[in-house]
Amino acid sequence: MDNVFDSFKAQTLDVIATTMGYDAQCRGITARVLFNHPSENEKLSEHNYDYDRPTLEFKVNDWIGVREAIERKEDVLITVRGKEYYAMKIIGDDRIADDGETYKVIMQEP
Repeated sequence: MDNVFDSFKAQTLDVIATTMGYDAQCRGITARVLFNHPSENEKLSEHNYDYDRPTLEFKVNDWIGVREAIERKEDVLITVRGKEYYAMKIIGDDRIADDGETYKVIMQEP
């Protein structure tokens, strides 16, 4: 049986993505993502927010094969909020976000 906190973690991510996330398209598949594109540089806690580098988080099983394509340095375009971005690289330990359930991607405008 899974740890009860694992199900709470999954539910929390779903609630946050539903209420504050965006639909994004990549390779013909739509997924709900968390998108961060701050308007100015800021430091909050241990996180630096760089307005030149938007980031996006998507669930591990939402876009099968996209992580591998990004790591092979293929041109991976993700459309979010009606705008296209190149997925430049996946960041985090072992290329997975701290929660173990999402990939965090550095994006770049074309």
